[in-house]
Amino acid sequence: MPTGTRGARAAVLEGRVVCGVCGEPCLYAPAAPAVYRCRAGCQPAAAAAGLERRVGRAVMERLYSPGGLARMAAAQELLHVLGIELAHPVPVSPRHAVHQWSNDFDQDMRRSTVSDALLAVVLGPPPPGDGGEEVRLFFAWRRSRADTHGPETI
Repeated sequence: MPTGTRGARAAVLEGRVVCGVCGEPCLYAPAAPAVYRCRAGCQPAAAAAGLERRVGRAVMERLYSPGGLARMAAAQELLHVLGIELAHPVPVSPRHAVHQWSNDFDQDMRRSTVSDALLAVVLGPPPPGDGGEEVRLFFAWRRSRADTHGPETI
């Protein structure tokens, strides 16, 4: 498993998390429990596991639209006929894609998927009066949502 600085496990969202209060990049702190924190301390640190799970869900649901899944399944079938097997089968639904993220993808695969889909995720403070401590997420995507798996990408 790749490691980041000082031998710590490399973060899935390394270099992609930005504070929504001051605009500074958030740092990954691998100490248990791992967190992403604003350099300036503008807002409370966000637990890495929960943040990575929420971002993973958003990324997978965006990348694996129903139309894109159908085209990818057809491409996977063609590859199968040619004797080429994929390391991870094409998911059959966005929910299956999220399941693969959570259960089948290792840290490298997650980091690569995030890197391909996302420029940055901005952490905003919880909504006022919400009572919860969960940060709001705002995404800067690399590709348009309309069709991330058009003919030019297969």
